[in-house]
Amino acid sequence: MLFGSLLRRIVKTGTIVLIGPDGVSDCVAASPSPRVVVRIKSRKYLAKLFVAPSFFLAEGYVNGDLEIEEGDLRQMLAVLMSGVPDGDFPIFFDKLRLATSSVIDWMVKVGTIDRARRDVQFHYDLSNEFFGLFLDPAMQYSCAYFETGKETIAEAQVAKMRHIAAKLALRPGQKVLDIGCGWGGLAAFLSANYDRVHVTGVTLSKNQLAYAQENRRSAQLDFRLQDYRLVSGPFDRIVSVGMLEHVGKDHYGEYFAKVRDLLADDGVALIHTIGRRGPPSPINAWVRRRIFPGAYLPSLSHLAAATERTGLWILDCENLRLHYAKTLYRWHAALQSHRREVEAQFGQQFFRAWEFYLLSCEAGFLYSGISVFQLLLGKAQDAVPLTRDFMFEEERALKHRYIDESDFIAGRDRKTG
Repeated sequence: MLFGSLLRRIVKTGTIVLIGPDGVSDCVAASPSPRVVVRIKSRKYLAKLFVAPSFFLAEGYVNGDLEIEEGDLRQMLAVLMSGVPDGDFPIFFDKLRLATSSVIDWMVKVGTIDRARRDVQFHYDLSNEFFGLFLDPAMQYSCAYFETGKETIAEAQVAKMRHIAAKLALRPGQKVLDIGCGWGGLAAFLSANYDRVHVTGVTLSKNQLAYAQENRRSAQLDFRLQDYRLVSGPFDRIVSVGMLEHVGKDHYGEYFAKVRDLLADDGVALIHTIGRRGPPSPINAWVRRRIFPGAYLPSLSHLAAATERTGLWILDCENLRLHYAKTLYRWHAALQSHRREVEAQFGQQFFRAWEFYLLSCEAGFLYSGISVFQLLLGKAQDAVPLTRDFMFEEERALKHRYIDESDFIAGRDRKTG
């Protein structure tokens, strides 16, 4: 089978047996385990798979053109992706996509205010009830933080919020801007745990805004449906978690310049983003088309160059590495437990698309150089203490004075169930 010859170039571990539409099988084996048997149901699909495997592998799984007869999806992705460090098959389709990505982004106006609003609402406005099926009680839809690796998703998300709060070095009475505030969980955490800290959260998702406003418990919280570029400052602290992925690579300069302009002279900004280990390149074509339109994952070189041009200091940089793989594992397990509910509301193909999305992202963090960066930025190089001890001390202190634990761990009575 011609597609088998392509797989022999990339499979470095495990075994994958391909059964073609004519019933003929082709075994590609690097090691005995894991072993996966995959049936390809039509010649038309086989041709698509050979031309653009990084797109049609997912598409075929979702619509049934590809069936896993032995093993499971996680094992199939491990066999395929562990041998592809950059996350894409080394063929003409991916090379062409890399060469044309900037032109295509310009043509479809990725990163402009109107396009950003549409792209955000495409994903985040599916249903608050849907996201509530697999997220933690604080509705944190970003990488959790595992201090031991044994935490529940709720405990790890609280630990993530502590980790971020400690880096911000918050003081009483300060003004905080949360760019891309999601459902408001981090903003509520900061407001509850720091005296007279006022947090303004902005989002482009109508559903997220409605949820955040409905669950707002403090006058020190202000949630808005607003693009970050239209916000006026200054703010003592800025935090942005999981939003930079939607900015678009041609808008990084604009983004960091706006962060600089919104910061007080002694202010601090924490930017938390998924990124990639290697040189800049587009994300998986299927994820961008079916799940996250307009998304792009920056490399560290991208981020460093963009911040340098604004004159901001990089005060600290941390790579969270495998924390997101553990997060995605728990999200997938939770979503699987609600499979019947999701299929009843959205259909089987929707569920299979989200199953593929979560598991392929997990594999990306495990095998393909995808990571999470936390950058601490400031206008002044002495905006935070000289050593990183202040972060560790504050993180420990937050564990002892933690407020509203029932909100974030025990699970409150919320409409998402």
